Amino acid sequence: MAIIVELIQRAAPWLYGACVLAALWYLRTVLIARHERKYAVFKLEREAAFNRVYGAWLGAIGLAIAMGLIYLISTVDAVQPSAQEGLPTATPTLAAAGTPTITPTLPSPDTTSTHTPTRRPRPTPVPQPTLAQVNTVTPAPVRPRCGDPRAVITAPGINESVSGMVPIFGTATHEQFQFYKLEYGVGANPAVWSYFDGGDRAVRNGRLGTLNAGALAPGAYSVRIVVVDATGNFVDPPCQTTVVIR
Repeated sequence: MAIIVELIQRAAPWLYGACVLAALWYLRTVLIARHERKYAVFKLEREAAFNRVYGAWLGAIGLAIAMGLIYLISTVDAVQPSAQEGLPTATPTLAAAGTPTITPTLPSPDTTSTHTPTRRPRPTPVPQPTLAQVNTVTPAPVRPRCGDPRAVITAPGINESVSGMVPIFGTATHEQFQFYKLEYGVGANPAVWSYFDGGDRAVRNGRLGTLNAGALAPGAYSVRIVVVDATGNFVDPPCQTTVVIR
């Protein structure tokens, strides 16, 4: 551990420089995304630009935390002297020369040892599963029901517990296909939907996108797919599923 701290202390100026370059890159990303969002025509483009701005701010916060950790580590004295170093080594000394004194050794009294039997410990009983635990079976996720085969979500299933980066699988096709988008909302019947992924190519029984569950608070969320055709209309009703973020 002390070696790692010492390496960080030596490389602190380079690490600060890398953090500053990364911060400038995030600032450039924010400026470009805000410009694109200002002049975007379609809602999908504005939502994508907003997500880039949000990701850039998260990266900037992470850089600030990293620079704080580097500062704390660089100010800690990594070399702790051993408590035993520097102590003088005891040198045996000879007793002063003189006439040895003989001390008579008295015979020890004859004692009869009494053996006390040791009780053998009882074995620890192994806990047995209760009837409720035996009968508890985790149900398999239920695939959501979709009214139109051109807009389908096959996974994750309804009320499936998820975390981290969650892949969304299904189908997004149309005779006059233009693009599709994935949206999420809080609860089983969200009043507000937010864009998180999408594409301009049709997908059939494949991966539609990825939901970053780590950026959301734990709880129940709804996920839906909206397929838009060349006329600007979308498949109605959109296919929807509900997940529980741990």
